[in-house]
Amino acid sequence: MRTCFLMRHGEAEMRAPSDSLRELTAYGRTRTREVAERLASHHDGELTLLHSPYVRATQTAEIVGEVFSRITSVHVMELATPDDDPRACLAALESFASQNLILVTHMPLVAALAALLEHGGTFPSTGFQTSEIREYEMPVWGLGCAMEKSRIY
Repeated sequence: MRTCFLMRHGEAEMRAPSDSLRELTAYGRTRTREVAERLASHHDGELTLLHSPYVRATQTAEIVGEVFSRITSVHVMELATPDDDPRACLAALESFASQNLILVTHMPLVAALAALLEHGGTFPSTGFQTSEIREYEMPVWGLGCAMEKSRIY
């Protein structure tokens, strides 16, 4: 059974020259490290780490990679920014479907991905807190084929 972790980036500064350049705050870095440590104590398998190209998601992924020693590879997901189409993002993730993975991304995309994985549709889903991770078990890859197993925050 595959495991898919969805994570929202850590708390970011409110202003920057563009949304894509917003960096993590000191609190965001600290909180992300705490959550990554919980992930490391919770999950003992290897993970492929994927993340949005935005600075705050990249910084979050770097912290996860520092704390979680069982990362096998790291990939930038161009289709994982806040306004990307969740179905297109999920289709891009399918190439990693044979692996256990963690995707670091943004609201509202992360909530829409969760809804697609669990229910097969993008109807409103509960939002993710910053640095929150949700774990999904997937016997097969596809819409509505995942079951939420845990939340780490």
